[in-house]
Amino acid sequence: MGIRIFTYSRLRELESFLESVETPSHCELCPGLKGGLHHPSYEVTSKCNLNCIFCYAKSTELAKKLPKPGYYGEEKPKVITVSQYGEPTLIGLDKLEKLFNLLKKRFGKVRIDLQTNGVLLSRRVNADIVMISLSASNRKSYEFLTGRDEFLNVLNAIEVSSEGKTIVRTVYIPGVNENEIEEIAKIAEKYNAEHMIQPCSIHPGMEKLRKIYDFERDTLYDFLDIAEKANYISDVRIPGCLVQIVKDMMEQFDFEEIAFARRKPSERVPEIRRERMFSFNL
Repeated sequence: MGIRIFTYSRLRELESFLESVETPSHCELCPGLKGGLHHPSYEVTSKCNLNCIFCYAKSTELAKKLPKPGYYGEEKPKVITVSQYGEPTLIGLDKLEKLFNLLKKRFGKVRIDLQTNGVLLSRRVNADIVMISLSASNRKSYEFLTGRDEFLNVLNAIEVSSEGKTIVRTVYIPGVNENEIEEIAKIAEKYNAEHMIQPCSIHPGMEKLRKIYDFERDTLYDFLDIAEKANYISDVRIPGCLVQIVKDMMEQFDFEEIAFARRKPSERVPEIRRERMFSFNL
């Protein structure tokens, strides 16, 4: 672990960045910004073609609580995420676009945000926003994090999606990929993609990740430091709900009082908190 030197001026820079950073496009219209549940979702499948060491769905799978395929939300959604668990492209891109059309036919003016690892995204699809996960900057690191050598396919997915609204979604994993974030930012910038950086969370069952995770660097300071530096390269955004939580805390505490607080691993298994309403026959 390297020695870190904190300065008052750097704290002010990071506080200013927090105040000015834009909300990710995916977070726009999200009830979670005001303390509610996050976007409704359509869960396509609980299966995935990767084995990411930081995947929260693994915790849900171990607890035997993976959601069944279907729509989880209310009658008048503004945005639907496809999907939060599993890899939606496994059903095939044609069926996936059929799902998008069915959702728009049922709900009318609704934004469809596709959340995918990009491995099978060989062409552009008609989602309003395509979020492609990329938390490594090279083939070796990607295979270590995901269990498969699919880095080049993900780069291709970002490229073919770049004509539409594309987000490169990066999970910051202290002790693992902090030295790769700026290189990932260069990839996002190359393809004119929005770059959403979010902190990693550890849930029950994620023992492999616990062994390599640097809990000393799991602080707001370290996360903002990484994101602010990458922002000089790409259009960096950080989760809107995180920004709102920190701003709420700053109503009671000074920024420097919360900047170095370390998070603890979550004891909670991630679950969908919305009710399942229906499922299409695709």
